[in-house]
Amino acid sequence: MSKEQQRHKTRAPAAFFSTILHHPRLGLWIGGLYGVILLSAALAYHTVGDYGIETDFFWTFVPGAEAILRGSILIEEFRGPAYPALLAAASFVFGDLFRTGVILAVIAGAAVLVIVHHLFRKLFSPDAAFWGVVLIAVNPVFVQYSYSAGTDMMFFALVAGSALLLFGTTRSTHHLIISAVLAGVAYLTRYNGIFAVFAVPLVLLVGNPDREPLKTRGWKAAGYVVVFFLTILPWGLYCLSEKGSFFYNKNYLNIAYEMFAKGRVGWDEYWSQAAEQYTSLAQVILADTGLFLKTVSINTVDHFLNDMSVLLGWHTGVFAVGGMLLLYKERVTRTTAGFLLYSLVFFGLLLIVFYSERFSLFLLTAYVLLAMHLLSSKAIHNLSLRTRVPVRVLLLLVVTIWTFAQSYEFNRRNIDSGPKEVLVIADWFKRNVPHAREDIVITRKPHPAYYLGLEMKGFPYVETMDDLLREAHRLNARFLYFGLIEAAMRPQFRFLLDPRLAPPQLRPIVYTTSPPAVLYEVDNSPLPR
Repeated sequence: MSKEQQRHKTRAPAAFFSTILHHPRLGLWIGGLYGVILLSAALAYHTVGDYGIETDFFWTFVPGAEAILRGSILIEEFRGPAYPALLAAASFVFGDLFRTGVILAVIAGAAVLVIVHHLFRKLFSPDAAFWGVVLIAVNPVFVQYSYSAGTDMMFFALVAGSALLLFGTTRSTHHLIISAVLAGVAYLTRYNGIFAVFAVPLVLLVGNPDREPLKTRGWKAAGYVVVFFLTILPWGLYCLSEKGSFFYNKNYLNIAYEMFAKGRVGWDEYWSQAAEQYTSLAQVILADTGLFLKTVSINTVDHFLNDMSVLLGWHTGVFAVGGMLLLYKERVTRTTAGFLLYSLVFFGLLLIVFYSERFSLFLLTAYVLLAMHLLSSKAIHNLSLRTRVPVRVLLLLVVTIWTFAQSYEFNRRNIDSGPKEVLVIADWFKRNVPHAREDIVITRKPHPAYYLGLEMKGFPYVETMDDLLREAHRLNARFLYFGLIEAAMRPQFRFLLDPRLAPPQLRPIVYTTSPPAVLYEVDNSPLPR
């Protein structure tokens, strides 16, 4: 074989790979493949919601969707109506609300990858876009929330879509309007979407990605804010008429928990007792402004370190940190800088609440972008190990494989970690016990109520069995469910895991032993005082 033939043989795979990387539909292929794989795994293994993040789904979004299907709209205290409305509409196609929620999460996850790939192609090169979106696709947290029923991936998709129209295309009037509408819908999904009202004007006025006169930037920023508020206007007016506030929500209670209760008061104790003393955001901040500022300062470091370790993983985080430091030496375009500023405002808004990696999901985009900034730098390109494969590609392969291995191991265990004993109890109950949808079951988590087809009341925060029975009587509860989560949160009643030890007022109907869980029927005869 001649040297020319050898060179041609070596270049052929590289040329083919380059053709794939530059294909305009590559993002769609990646998102589609991801969606098919995740949907197959989710429908096969994620048959019951877990007791962690999916608690909100059963506690809040299912009642909201059911209300919409009955022709009414609930005003929830912490989130807007967009997700319950989508859940209700999609249930006509997919049936069961939990299955619908899982399918919506998978679809949203696939959409995020398509959107982010287009965004990265605009901000970087096609090969950086490919590696960046693959790093996100195999991220353990991203995968987890791609099959978890809830608002997380829908919110990510909406914010990413809004960002794409701001930073991945020309900022025409048409694109700015659609971006503002998507930002408004994101706000109606999760209220921290309000960050866009601050981020976009800041990007346009200060970042000035299009090098426009101040007057033009001002009109664009004002127009964006106006369209955003027009999008949320119907909901705001409805809240105003029903609750007396255009921006009605109680997320200030989450801020109060972060400031005054975390590490001092138990979660259940706070929400059942301590939270009642706070009535507004202003009251929470002004109660101790110094503590508020101290909390934000501490959280700046704490949230960032958690993002690097929990959300991203330090094996990728070191490159993100390196990319941040490199910004001082190798500047990025104004558009890329604008996107980073936009993401920084999002990060800043999260500093006032307790940390959860799911709140930071959208920041994966900025962190991976920063990592790619370092890995695409001249310094990395100039490294040589005398191999046919560039050092940059070797590093990306190592990080991607490492991330994939972590993701596979974590999600292999997590995807079917829900309380399957609830399904066993619910199946027997529905076949053997006459009941009505209005019958009340007391339970710590909403999952049993959903699968039993009953109305839920939260497990009372009481200390004695007599008090528990009195609360059950007051609530007119017909059933009480007790499993491991109830035993963990109410250890004083742990003996109820054994139906033989229950008082006469609680009659065991059905139970499991591994893991232990019991469904009791409550005798609502008044207790002697």
